[in-house]
Amino acid sequence: MATARVVDRPSATPLPDLRRRERERHLRVVHPDRRRLNVRLSPRAGVALTVLLFVALFGVAVSHAVIIEGQASVDSLDQRVAAEQARYEELRQQVAELESPQRILGEATDELGMVPAGEKIWLTPDEPAPTGTTEPPPESPDTSAARVKPYLESAP
Repeated sequence: MATARVVDRPSATPLPDLRRRERERHLRVVHPDRRRLNVRLSPRAGVALTVLLFVALFGVAVSHAVIIEGQASVDSLDQRVAAEQARYEELRQQVAELESPQRILGEATDELGMVPAGEKIWLTPDEPAPTGTTEPPPESPDTSAARVKPYLESAP
């Protein structure tokens, strides 16, 4: 069995009363803080606050879901905008190519038979002029209105 040995310790020397009073002089008694709120909740109020907290959290979750849904539509609109911008750039490139002076000159000379200003091109008829008489055909002395009228009506 274990035994405990008791040893007498020398007791601490007591401070003289003067030193003891100095040490205790700057100590003071602190009263409870009266500014502190002593709020006690009844069980009903605790339940009501807990329910209110859960309702608020549910509202936050719903608002996040609405924001995420709206963001999906914004993302799809951004994709459409990007596609339309790419199409716009392609169309601008096509317009620039169609408006180029070289293309217009090629179309005018090749398809329309036009010639640039300043150039003279002599045209030759497909059939040679008839040889023989160089006299103009005789004019008819009839200049009546009945003969001329059909030509005048068709003119604008």
